[in-house]
Amino acid sequence: MPDIKQDNRTDLARFRPEAVEKSGLQVTYFHGLCKSCGECIVKCPVKCISWSDTELGQTGEKAIVIDLDKCIGCETCEVICPDHAIEINDTRRQKK
Repeated sequence: MPDIKQDNRTDLARFRPEAVEKSGLQVTYFHGLCKSCGECIVKCPVKCISWSDTELGQTGEKAIVIDLDKCIGCETCEVICPDHAIEINDTRRQKK
């Protein structure tokens, strides 16, 4: 069984976003808002979202991880997330 670290951050720090960017695709994820419902994992058309082996969500369940190498920036996860814990910014579409 993987070792999941306990969230020792202060309550407010849990709500700070974690943003990762690659090739014009930026994903901002709020660990403190995620209730680990898994809807984003189920609905992702390219299956780029999975459960984290190291991070915990709001309820202490496993949080999600988004693989930017697979992500197409369709924003399905952002729309489907009931907790508004995912934000997608695809600058590739904005350049014309």
